[in-house]
Amino acid sequence: MAKTGKLVFVNKDAIPTFQEVHIECTPISVASIMSWYGGYYSGDDYFATWNGEKVPMDRDGCALTPTAFEVLGE
Repeated sequence: MAKTGKLVFVNKDAIPTFQEVHIECTPISVASIMSWYGGYYSGDDYFATWNGEKVPMDRDGCALTPTAFEVLGE
């Protein structure tokens, strides 16, 4: 079973109660969650971290290295 970690989105454009969102998930879920978040909050000024490390993203908010998270989840 894959260990879980913390995916955090920090969104400067969101209303105050949603400026920082913490999600407990498995590494294999990170890429999918980031893709959804990027689509939903398109155009917002935000970044994401995984277990405290900033996640490199493309301009659409998708993780640039989703396979790294998949390997971590195995």
